[in-house]
Amino acid sequence: MLQDRLSKIIIALICVVPVLSSCGGEEASESQVTSSELQLVSSCSPAPSTAEGEVDNTDLNIKPSIQTPSKPPLDLEVEDIVEGFGPQASTGSFLVMQYVGVSCSTGLQFDASWDRGQPFSFELGAGKVIKGWDEGIAGMAVGGRRLLTIPPGKAYGSSGSGSGSIGPNETLLFIVDLLALVPTDLNKPSVSVPDEPASELIITDITEGEGPEVQSGDIVYVHYVGYSQSTNTQFDASWDRGREQYIIFPLGQATVIDGWEEGLLGMKVGGRRELVIPPDLAYGQDGAGEGIIAPNETLVFIVDLLGANAFLN
Repeated sequence: MLQDRLSKIIIALICVVPVLSSCGGEEASESQVTSSELQLVSSCSPAPSTAEGEVDNTDLNIKPSIQTPSKPPLDLEVEDIVEGFGPQASTGSFLVMQYVGVSCSTGLQFDASWDRGQPFSFELGAGKVIKGWDEGIAGMAVGGRRLLTIPPGKAYGSSGSGSGSIGPNETLLFIVDLLALVPTDLNKPSVSVPDEPASELIITDITEGEGPEVQSGDIVYVHYVGYSQSTNTQFDASWDRGREQYIIFPLGQATVIDGWEEGLLGMKVGGRRELVIPPDLAYGQDGAGEGIIAPNETLVFIVDLLGANAFLN
């Protein structure tokens, strides 16, 4: 998207978190996959008490707290704390997650995206994360929160992590939040440009999503295609930069054009919407992009809403 007003603070989330990566030999090898072949830790240590007291793990706006079990399980265990209502994760989906990770033997946190203030993105089923994530996150819906209890054979096995933050034969516990996803069957849309310019904002839901409605103040994750009405030509598309190159911005903070601020309100996660935006809600008489968007141009967008969540402090 043009970098003058449509998005002043767009951030592409292409981040790598080594502790989750299966690269560099940190994932359990095939010979370590079965828990019976590992010297398993026989018990878990309780998590230390915190000054904040008990945390409501159903509140998705708050960093969750993990309580370790008395004894580590032999197999992967999955528990939905909050069930999402958006699109579901499947092999090939590109996901945006928040997470907290705790070691069973110590009860201590070893990593948390919450502490960095930046979610973690990856492709599900591509071997980019430990097997416990690839298997345990499948089927999770956008807006959900899930507890994963992962045995060593689906984590880092007898070697532990290369960084040393995770010991050998360690059972790991994660609470993961699925913020957004690009489904495998979602592709760049074609755009039908109207014959006449618009004098008011026109909103058409091509596909109505099943997730929550976007509200002012939410952080939103979108893919889009943009066309100029007068020339019937594309001027920008996030899709052309790659499936993982969605954009993120806070709605209602004047970080995008007014046509987006107004036109995305009430859209449901998982939906696809067409916006026909008159010049006064776009770039007006000045145009934009050194002539890429002409003065007094009507703009046509198709926007896919991949996810939305309240602003997290």
